[in-house]
Amino acid sequence: MAFNRCLTSLRYVGRTRLGLGTLLRDTNLGSGRASVPGPRILHTTGVVPHGIQGLPRGRHTIPETREQVEVSTAEWSYVERLMHPTAIPKPCAMPGEVMPSGWVAPSAKIGDYPYFVPRSTNHMIPVYLKHVQILQRFITSVKHVEGDIFALGEELQDYLQQRIPKKYIIVRVHEPHQVIQIKGNFVAEVKEFLLEKGF
Repeated sequence: MAFNRCLTSLRYVGRTRLGLGTLLRDTNLGSGRASVPGPRILHTTGVVPHGIQGLPRGRHTIPETREQVEVSTAEWSYVERLMHPTAIPKPCAMPGEVMPSGWVAPSAKIGDYPYFVPRSTNHMIPVYLKHVQILQRFITSVKHVEGDIFALGEELQDYLQQRIPKKYIIVRVHEPHQVIQIKGNFVAEVKEFLLEKGF
């Protein structure tokens, strides 16, 4: 076993160019075991540079043709096509016009009613439906109501009561949050009411 390790050490010495004396010094044949010498660090004469500081400094010269920078805005239109828009563009439609997709442009203005319901950032009617799974309850919400929110709540309750006379309509008006909440799924009916008003 020790002889095989010695042969392995001799091969290693041949690769690293070490002397036989180094092998005999590193191997402990008297104890019946031989140790393979570890990697040797070969030092050269002079100071060995460490890191990037030891590399020679390069000298670079910039041609005179590249010193001047030209500002061109002729191609900026192509760059804008690749940029994400910061806002949703306004639709090109007349007030009250119905688009082929079914979207209706708002026609009501501030002052036509004591209340006002603006469109969302997506130019949609701000009517949303929330499903409370634990209670198995649906809540219809009208958000961003401005002006007399209580008047709009009463008109919505009367409108829904006429549409569904057999069901009692529960309406909750939250003025600080500008939200009207209706118990039940009445998204289609509320949107129809607001479209009739021009919102």
